[in-house]
Amino acid sequence: MISESMDLMNRIPGAFFVFDRQSYKFVFVSDGLLNLFGLSEKAFLEKYYNSFEMFMYKEDRKNVKEMIEGQLDFQDYCEANFRVKGIFDDEKDVIFQGRLVVENDGSENVYSVLFDVTEMVISQKEINRMNQDLYDKTNQEKIRQVQLSHKANMDALTGLLNKSAVTEAITTYLIESEKDQMHALLMIDCDDFKSVNDNFGHAVGDEVIKYFASVLKRTFRDSDIKGRFGGDEFMVFMKNTTKDATILRANQLNEAIRKPYLKDGKKINISCSIGVAYFPKDAGNFENLFNMADEALYKAKSFGKDRFFEYKKE
Repeated sequence: MISESMDLMNRIPGAFFVFDRQSYKFVFVSDGLLNLFGLSEKAFLEKYYNSFEMFMYKEDRKNVKEMIEGQLDFQDYCEANFRVKGIFDDEKDVIFQGRLVVENDGSENVYSVLFDVTEMVISQKEINRMNQDLYDKTNQEKIRQVQLSHKANMDALTGLLNKSAVTEAITTYLIESEKDQMHALLMIDCDDFKSVNDNFGHAVGDEVIKYFASVLKRTFRDSDIKGRFGGDEFMVFMKNTTKDATILRANQLNEAIRKPYLKDGKKINISCSIGVAYFPKDAGNFENLFNMADEALYKAKSFGKDRFFEYKKE
């Protein structure tokens, strides 16, 4: 299957590769992965001894492998954050996602993709350093004012932006955006949330809401604007995106939320419906973009829920 699909897999954007679950040997490496490290296929396989395991930093290998195998023992999807060796043995921070596939001959391969988040990690470290400097140089009253302002903008239950703060942040960003940029607004609603509260109580309902927020945080980029719009409704604004990338994230969110939520040995089946609208194609300001995304959300629910729907003008 691998040899027959190489051309197709090389067209997949990003750092895509396949490795054998038993040996952790590379079965296929895409041009996208080779370009990320600036190496030819021969040089890449020689540098990393044709092994996904050797690809990782030595200190991370044991924990990452245990994490991957622990997930694959119960599901066909796995993900992890770790460090890999760059071309000059420099450190790269990556997000790894893989899907287990049983081939026709019975072998098990993990179809995988890497996202290089090195610059994001470096930026976060710099932000942390600046925050520390700010703390050291600012008197306690100013720090207290910053904390109060931050608290006023945050939803207490989820740690996401609250309705007014997420609305203001997106409105401001859209005003400053050029018309040749593409952004996406996603309205997300927890399906049948009332039944969760009715059958399990509001305390469990709050836990489900927090679970939703945690999935949002790990599904979307740090640069995306994420907020709780109210009740069981959330909003995500994807900056500088593409239609394909938006659809990919919406699918990932549906799939991640769809997994049963366990509480005290009881299984709670939850899912989400998503409405998507694009700037500037569908609307050029927040109010209209929100209305379009909300209309698309209504369509997603009317078509059976547990899905996403892009706004289409009737």
